[in-house]
Amino acid sequence: MNKIIGLGIVLLSLLIPITFYIFTQVRDYNYEISIEEKLVSNAYYAIIEIDNISLKRELYEINDPQNNVDKNIFVHEKSTFPSSSNSNIILASHSGIGSNAYFKDLYKLKINDQVKIYYNNFIWSYVIKEIEYQEKTGTLYLKEEYPEMLTLITCTKNDAKTQTIYYASLEKKSPIG
Repeated sequence: MNKIIGLGIVLLSLLIPITFYIFTQVRDYNYEISIEEKLVSNAYYAIIEIDNISLKRELYEINDPQNNVDKNIFVHEKSTFPSSSNSNIILASHSGIGSNAYFKDLYKLKINDQVKIYYNNFIWSYVIKEIEYQEKTGTLYLKEEYPEMLTLITCTKNDAKTQTIYYASLEKKSPIG
């Protein structure tokens, strides 16, 4: 009986490291696709990343059915992406508590915080320059005071009557990779 128990312990001591090795290999194989791979494979039109609030989300082309504020971050039809001068990427998303509230933590952003857009094989790094509040009237009056800018729009936290607009200016452009 002692021989059987001893043999079981030996087999178990061999199986545990083998099982661990197989598990880690399978886990490492199921990695997340990197931003570079997503853009190269044309899985998305662009990606927004805001490290301060742990936001990384794909953006869809203006005419794509997925470009809808009820599904994703909305790219406004008046947006112009950087590739020529005087671009202004205008993005809007819900705040609050829903599964599509991608801008729920935008209120944490401050002047000089950074927002990155991955687009057209480059990382476009923007810096928040102004934060403005406007009443919800059905019409927004957006500034266009910077030659290359990004505009983020969402509802104001704890205020159902206003919207918050974040204006950012392009700081630098770097190749992806």
